Order: sequence, then structure tokens, then C-alpha cells
Amino acid sequence: MFKASFSFIPCHKETTMTFTMHAAKAMAAAMIISLPLLSGCGKNLGGYDYDESEARMSATAYPATAINVTRVKINSENREGNQTLGAAVGGVIGGVIGSTMGRHTGRTLATLGGAALGAAAGAGAGELASHQTGLQITVQYDDGAQEVIVQGTEPAIYAGQRVTVLVSPNDQRRVVPEN
Repeated sequence: MFKASFSFIPCHKETTMTFTMHAAKAMAAAMIISLPLLSGCGKNLGGYDYDESEARMSATAYPATAINVTRVKINSENREGNQTLGAAVGGVIGGVIGSTMGRHTGRTLATLGGAALGAAAGAGAGELASHQTGLQITVQYDDGAQEVIVQGTEPAIYAGQRVTVLVSPNDQRRVVPEN
């Protein structure tokens, strides 16, 4: 059994809720299970990742050498949307689980508390789903010109490696290892 004491209104009587280990585990499990739903919110940006619109398109290939590779954080353009979705999902799950605890006023407070905690956890998970690790790759073309390209971490590119820079008709670039 767990006991939690809190007050929703400052200077108001404190309320104590008691809930079982089973209920606490159920809440934690539901939140953990829902986190992967948010991972689909970000685009895959690796050298081998293509959008449907890029299929059957030609690309010009330029031989080059990766002269510097730095890990970077790529932020999603839909960052706030991920947080909102996470908060909504977490709030609903937390509220549903909270509604299974307590009786009468305690149940109402548990529902509100579960929804608030779930929303906070969900917003945090949405924030985490808004980032991905990427690579900032400085390439030197065989003619001596240099260019910096940012993409996802796959495929692995390292400094000194011979690479091919693929340039699509809409001027998007990707770096892949030379075959």
C-alpha cells in the first residue's frame, strides 16, 4: 500500500490517498507502453531513409571524402505537437488509472491527480520524442570544394571515409558510404 498526501488548493485541508502496489504498477506500465507511440512523431533522416515522394527519382552522385563528422541534435519541426499529443495521451491514461483508486472524493482526487501526473509525464515523453541524434558531415569533393550536410546517424560515416553525396532534383543531399 502507498499513501500520498497533497492539497490541490493552498491553505486547504490535506487529502490522503491510499492505493495498492498493483494500481501503481498498472499506471507505470500504461505510461511506459504508450511512450513508443510518440517515437513515430519524428522523421527518419538517415542517408538510406527516403520519403515516398523520393522513390523512382534520379539523384546525381558526387564522389567525396568525409573530412569531419560531429554528432548533433536534430529537433523536430513538430516539437510542440509532440508535447501536446504526449500530454493528451498521458492525461487520459493517468486519469483512467487514477479513477480506479479510492472511493468518493478520494476517487475524484485520484482521477485528477492521475490525469495531471500523466499529462506531465506525457509532455516530457513528447519532448524526448522531438529530438534525434544526427551527424554533421563535412565533405570535401574531389575538386576541392567543401560542403556541410546534416543527416541521421545511419549509415555510419566517419572522418577519412570515401563517400558519395547524392543530390536529389529538389536539392536535398544525403551522404552514403562509397560502394
